[in-house]
Amino acid sequence: MLLFKLAFRYLIGGKKSTKFITIISFIGVFLATTSMLLTLGVMNGFEKSIKEGILSATPHLTIFVSNKNEAQELVNKLEKEPFSKSVYWFATFEVILQKENQLTGTVLIGIPFEEKDVLLNRKKFFLNGNLTDNGIALGNLLSSRLGIYEVPNEVTLISPIARRTPIGFIPLIKKVKVSAIYSSGTYTLDMEGIGFFNFLSKFLHANTFQVALELKDPYKAEKIKHQIQRQFPQLFISTWIDSNKDFFKALQLEKLGMTLVVGLITLVASFNILSLLITKVKELSKDFAIFRAFGIERKFIFKLVLTLGFLIGFLGSLTGTLTASVLAFLANRYELIKVPADIYMSPYLPIIFGFKEIFFVNIFVLILSVFAALIPAKIAISEKITDVLRNN
Repeated sequence: MLLFKLAFRYLIGGKKSTKFITIISFIGVFLATTSMLLTLGVMNGFEKSIKEGILSATPHLTIFVSNKNEAQELVNKLEKEPFSKSVYWFATFEVILQKENQLTGTVLIGIPFEEKDVLLNRKKFFLNGNLTDNGIALGNLLSSRLGIYEVPNEVTLISPIARRTPIGFIPLIKKVKVSAIYSSGTYTLDMEGIGFFNFLSKFLHANTFQVALELKDPYKAEKIKHQIQRQFPQLFISTWIDSNKDFFKALQLEKLGMTLVVGLITLVASFNILSLLITKVKELSKDFAIFRAFGIERKFIFKLVLTLGFLIGFLGSLTGTLTASVLAFLANRYELIKVPADIYMSPYLPIIFGFKEIFFVNIFVLILSVFAALIPAKIAISEKITDVLRNN
């Protein structure tokens, strides 16, 4: 306790020039802590917004099966599991769509009629029209590529799977009604189309059958994947994490890079502490010499200088943490960081940091502050007290 009282007294005392350097050092640590926490908070908020957008538009688990009956049986089994929020199956049909001179290959998703409310009842999903029994709905990116901006409309559907006829193999060509245009917020789905399975299966052959599982806790997707895999080892299962693994890896690298860049500010602040403490040691050399003349050990003086560095780091990181918390609260409360809602599924970007981020940032700042005090501490205990007392 005496050590901290003495260190605090020496920290706020001294010459005007030394006090000015103390303020500069404190501001450096304060800004470093604030900027690191806000950077981590923005990156966490960005990651959370992206994940919410992905989770709202894609299944948490996708299970590939061989046919409709197997898909329905699996849906009936998974519906009884406590981790299931909703389960449904769908089929995919690979086709080529043509509208006048525009031609593009895509996938049509065939959904069961009884699941239409689960799949299509999302707010603002359909931009124009609605899905009908004898038509298809196109994603807004696909419809733009084909030049379709209003519904009802018509498109030529070409199946790449050729049929055998007396004159040879020819592809299926059929005029299909476009009854709706939708926007899901994900590039893949917006480049595809949707139709009812019973309608599409009349003239198309399904390429795959998939069971989509939405979980009560989507962040347990990997654990539940292995659980289902043990019951059905013959099935291939993909999670939303598997589908976006490369993106999340890139996001983590970007987060690490931003943290390292901002961490350099803390390193610069530690040099300010180093220069301050060297000045302090020179200024307090007479006091330290008197301490030693009265029998105070070198170890006490060494700890005293380290405590000076610790106090600067502690006070700077504490005020920086409080300031960052207040700024994050205000930014979230008044939605200050505006972003396109159709991309991030939210009109603003939240700033999120918790105890873990606060703990590691403050520990990082304190370690650098103490390390910056090592050289001045060694200088303080290496001075010869006879020379200091003679000169003063």
